[in-house]
Amino acid sequence: MNVCCAAAVVVLAGMACSSTLEPRSGITLLATNSTCLTGRCDSLVVLAFPSNQPHTPGGFWFVDLGLLTTAEACFTLPPSATFRVIGVNADGSRDTTIFTWTTADPLSLGVQAPSDSRIQASPTTVAFVPANAAGWSITFPTGSRPSPRLACATG
Repeated sequence: MNVCCAAAVVVLAGMACSSTLEPRSGITLLATNSTCLTGRCDSLVVLAFPSNQPHTPGGFWFVDLGLLTTAEACFTLPPSATFRVIGVNADGSRDTTIFTWTTADPLSLGVQAPSDSRIQASPTTVAFVPANAAGWSITFPTGSRPSPRLACATG
């Protein structure tokens, strides 16, 4: 009886802690470019790295948010993204595993020069859940923690 009750308490506690956060669209990221000196800014490709990373030899799965060429820019996060891993079995048939990310799931950010290979791309920030706020801000390349904020204007 005690084992049964203890198991029920664990299940209920787990359900109470589970997220009820829904994916959202229109979430923005205000990116500040700290490389801007004397009127010139380095170009930085802004990448988002979903936390549900598969183990593949091709580097991290990422979503390309766009190019940061000015002191500040506003990017809109997509509401969801998918990544497909296609494998070939010994008999020649294919297996496809689909990884899906939504704004209710954690992700990290990173930047790199446009000329750098995307295979070398990796996150540089802590993970955060975009759907927790209407917008986020961060300073690249030095920022490690995005901050919640009001949505910024894109375009």
